Amino acid sequence: MTQLLEMKDKLIRFFSRFETYIIIAVKFFIAFCMFLTVNANIGYMSRISSTPVALILALVCSVLPVNATILIGGLVVVLNMYALAMEAALVTLLLLLILYLLYFRFSPKDGVSAVLTPVLFRYNVQYVMPMASGLLRSAQSVLAVVCGTVIYYFVDGVRLNAAILTSANGEESDTLSKLNIIIGQLKGNKEMLLVILIFVVTSLVAYFVRSMPIEHSWTIAIIAGGIIQIIGLSVGFTLIGIPGKTLGVVVGGVVSVLLCFVIQFFMMNLDYARTERVQFEDDDYYYYVVAIPKKMIASKEKKVQRFGNTTTMGKRVKPANTPDKEAEKNRKAIAEELDIDENLLK
Repeated sequence: MTQLLEMKDKLIRFFSRFETYIIIAVKFFIAFCMFLTVNANIGYMSRISSTPVALILALVCSVLPVNATILIGGLVVVLNMYALAMEAALVTLLLLLILYLLYFRFSPKDGVSAVLTPVLFRYNVQYVMPMASGLLRSAQSVLAVVCGTVIYYFVDGVRLNAAILTSANGEESDTLSKLNIIIGQLKGNKEMLLVILIFVVTSLVAYFVRSMPIEHSWTIAIIAGGIIQIIGLSVGFTLIGIPGKTLGVVVGGVVSVLLCFVIQFFMMNLDYARTERVQFEDDDYYYYVVAIPKKMIASKEKKVQRFGNTTTMGKRVKPANTPDKEAEKNRKAIAEELDIDENLLK
């Protein structure tokens, strides 16, 4: 544990020293992963679906606010949908506008959650997002996770039906059929509704439990969130008739719990063995305060070892013939001439 705490302290110092550059690098990495994920799944417009373009866009996003990354990512998705079908682009644009209004109204500072959620869905570790949101952010921050979840299921549904959308001949009946298929990815999508429900419950439970004045509140919140997701999604998928997802839910849930414990280690690693309880009062109130210190490594005292003669260290050594010596001689001469005490001239 001591080595881990030392590593944590070094990482914190490193981040404090190079904070600006690290934030830029993190934003670049997140944006690059987002664009690569879009290209791999709905890269229907070849001009913007190449790795060099994704690299350039990620570099631009690295120096912009996270919300700008959301807007650029949404534009890339709409353009790819336009290359697939005009109807898909229109529905996508309308959906993104609605989600943007909800996001910017209730959780405008949670852009990282909105970007990471659909990306992590591709790697089956999306379950970490609602728990991390509840641990690190406010209760309404789960709305950003919900927006990312809706985008993922909509885009993935369109991807699965891409062959049907491209085989239409452009007639009016085909247009209505396309719209029905596209809107159907949201309307009556039981899997998406189940996941959103479990995510909201998980995030709220994690938020309220970690806010409780009890010992090991973060640990309890993480374990409770993991259990809710694993049991809730496993039972829910069985009830709505979606088999074969239980193993993925269990593995993804366990990995997400471990990731949350890593977050806890860096953000809220408390030493409950040294808990202090203080009571004091003023004219209006009586206070009961519980102080729980964080686990930290005591800074090592620096020892300065000196060699040789140190009596003159730090002192100014004046040469023999200095202005002070000359002034002293002049004072003596004047004092002898005037027959007075030399100290009177100092």
